[in-house]
Amino acid sequence: RAWSGPGRAVIRKCELRTLAAPANGNTAGTSLGELAHMSPHWWLRFRIGIAVRLTVAFVAVAVLAVAAYTLVESGPAIIQFVDVHPDQNNPGSRRSAAVVSGEALLGAITHFGRATGIRIADDSPARVIEAKQASEDLKRKAADYLRRARTAGNAPQLNKFASLLRSQRKDAARMIGDADARRQHIRNYERHFEDVDIRMKDAIDRAWKIFGRVVARQFMIDMSRILDRIRPDLATLVSTGDRNNSSIAAIGANEATFAAALEEHETTLRRTQGDEWFDLMRSDLAALANARSALDGLENPQAAAMSRFEKANARLAVLLAANVGPAAAPSRGPTTRYSSGKRIARSAASSTDKQITFAWLSIFTLALLLVSSVATMLSIIRPVRRLMLATRRLATGESGVVVARGGIRELDSLAVSFNQMAEQLAAAQAVTRQYHDQLEAKVEERTRQLQHLAQHDPLTQLPNRRQLFVQLNTALASAAESRCLVGVFFLDLDNFKNINDSMGHVFGDRVLQTFAERLRGVCAPFGFAARVGGDEFTVIMAAARSIDEIGAAGLALVRAFQKPLHIDGRELSMSLSVGASVYPDHESDAESLLQAADAALFRAKELGRSQMCFFSPDLLAAAASKFNTEQGLRRAIERGEFELFFQPEVNAGTGQVDLVEALLRWRLPNGTYQMPADFLPVAEESGLIGEISDWVIQCAVETAARWHHTSWPEVRVAINLSSRQLLDSGFVDRLQDLLGRNQLPTRCIEIELTENVLQTGTVTIHTLRLLRAAGFGVALDDFGTGYSSLVSLEQLPLSRVKLDRGLIATIDTSARSLAIAQAIIGLCTSLGLEITAEGVERPAQLDALLGHPGMYLQGYLFSPAVCSGDVLPLIARMGERVRSFLQPRLSANTGSTQKRRALSSVK
Repeated sequence: RAWSGPGRAVIRKCELRTLAAPANGNTAGTSLGELAHMSPHWWLRFRIGIAVRLTVAFVAVAVLAVAAYTLVESGPAIIQFVDVHPDQNNPGSRRSAAVVSGEALLGAITHFGRATGIRIADDSPARVIEAKQASEDLKRKAADYLRRARTAGNAPQLNKFASLLRSQRKDAARMIGDADARRQHIRNYERHFEDVDIRMKDAIDRAWKIFGRVVARQFMIDMSRILDRIRPDLATLVSTGDRNNSSIAAIGANEATFAAALEEHETTLRRTQGDEWFDLMRSDLAALANARSALDGLENPQAAAMSRFEKANARLAVLLAANVGPAAAPSRGPTTRYSSGKRIARSAASSTDKQITFAWLSIFTLALLLVSSVATMLSIIRPVRRLMLATRRLATGESGVVVARGGIRELDSLAVSFNQMAEQLAAAQAVTRQYHDQLEAKVEERTRQLQHLAQHDPLTQLPNRRQLFVQLNTALASAAESRCLVGVFFLDLDNFKNINDSMGHVFGDRVLQTFAERLRGVCAPFGFAARVGGDEFTVIMAAARSIDEIGAAGLALVRAFQKPLHIDGRELSMSLSVGASVYPDHESDAESLLQAADAALFRAKELGRSQMCFFSPDLLAAAASKFNTEQGLRRAIERGEFELFFQPEVNAGTGQVDLVEALLRWRLPNGTYQMPADFLPVAEESGLIGEISDWVIQCAVETAARWHHTSWPEVRVAINLSSRQLLDSGFVDRLQDLLGRNQLPTRCIEIELTENVLQTGTVTIHTLRLLRAAGFGVALDDFGTGYSSLVSLEQLPLSRVKLDRGLIATIDTSARSLAIAQAIIGLCTSLGLEITAEGVERPAQLDALLGHPGMYLQGYLFSPAVCSGDVLPLIARMGERVRSFLQPRLSANTGSTQKRRALSSVK
């Protein structure tokens, strides 16, 4: 338990010593750490560490370096070069000019050498200008010096000096050119290499962005790693500036490996990355090979060439001294020239002795550094090897491993710590073995629990969907062999959502648990139950002998849950709807059987719930038709396949069209139109009604605004709304904003709603009152059928009532329909409401409706719904059409004063 703490091994030292001690209590059981500390070598106490050793070596090398520098600086540092041109008239001035010329040339040589070295390492514009100026300065001062020095004789030495000077300038130019060429090749290589590397990394990154996981082909990752191996060698080549044969060879080998991998996987890469990507990779590889070959063909390394250049500069100085020597002394004859040459010889000899001394000091320094390095290396390598060997033994499980002490202080301390660790590990192994069996037992128990969880629902402990398919497939296979039937029941608790909403989800879970217990007991005699999800369950009846037996089992399931459930002291009445499918009569596989049972379940709910319904093929056809309609509606929204048609409502008193109703049509791809009754219920169920209604409102408002601002200023358009829009608290504001953008008065829009909208409660009534307060008209559509109630005329802020076409259809053939219609018309007239009779299709219907004030007529007798472009011409012709209907009726009944008044108003 102490070793299984949170992230660390915690165990008391006394317990470890107890575990490590022998069982018989003998004092010979000393710990491994104590044995390691009891070293017999006294000299181990006086060891020095690696820091001290390196400090001593550094100080020794520094002292020798200072001594060598002092020795070199103690001799003659600069040789004065003097150039004297014989001038009998003024020898003093000529000597001064010669000295200045020689010193200037020496400075020019020095500056030229330094500028050339800087230029080789740097090709910036400033360095290019500096090197060019140094070369020109050297050329100019050399010409001046040679012109002055030739009068002093010694032409062979001067010629040699001039030749070496020209050669030195050529070498400098060649070295600069080689350095620039090398840099250019390296830059070319770097550019193409970066293109290859970036393209490869991008390909891997694109392969990784799949479903949020790392998915990439292994060979692409290996090819990227080959490029990563090239990069260090390329960096070494760039940083040194020299031709590094080993780096170039390593780059070439990795380059060839990458090219081989590219060619090997050409087909895969062309398919996944594209031909253009592969051709670019091949082109860049060819450019890399060309740049590397050009770089490998350059001459000697830069450092060696620079060393030769510096030695040539030193020879120039020596030749300059040899040439200046005779000319620098006053013209006193041969004696001066001899003595000058003698001094130069002595200086040269002294310089040679100092060089020998400096060489011996350097050799001694290197030897001291080598000895110190070897001693330090051995004092590190041997203890490290002992530690590595002991670590391997410890890793294989060997106990009692002890590392011998020795080496530098730090590694000796590490050996002591290692021995203590080995002692603790040995003790920990003993403790671990005691708990190993217990851990294996717990793992086995947890495995059984996980297997149960993987196959069962955690809430109800019934088999889950995965286990359902396993058992159902087993039952189907057995039924196929024995030629039996298999019944599949899909169960759903009626109105379970109300329980969750009113009692809470915790109580809902208790309901599901109690339901599962009863379901397990009911289906135990003939099958098994499983939970599919939510409040949906499945029961499988295996080896049934007939469909009647399966039907009886389904009815038993329904009746079993007609009894109340007792949950936490409460008595809860629940009902159950069941859909059933049969193997092999309906389907032959598990998925299809469940789908068929689900379709039968929906049919059972439509029939009134608490029922059992068998599957029939028309159920799937209806479900497929509904699915196809839903998908078609989604495409229609995207493609703009909806259109608005407008049907006029004729004022029976004036014969004019004061109002048109906007009606939605769906233009199918074959050019036909589908009526709203065929697709709006599906739109309501799928939630698409919101988008469709928003489009209808916007299109109707824009069309009304176009008419209002052109030839119909008094336009009024009736728009049908869904309950979803009236439940939206921001609907009224958005509608007013839409009218404001189109500069359309609110009186031009009338909102139509059916009475089933009233089922949404007080929120709808509040929205309607806001609409009426803003100036919109509100019409109650389809009044007289369905949820029609006289109370709605009192509760709703209405401006119009539209009589349902079902009532108008029999008004001319049924006295009861006529009486009901006249009663409703009289009631609405007394309430000050306008009235529209829908579905007026026959002249006899028109005869029954004439003579009522405030009456509007709508139907095929006057006009069907037309597209927006035909509305204005239709309105212009409507007066004549109405007179053609009313004239004979008024002539036949001249006693009707109201009808004569109607005719005169029409005229």
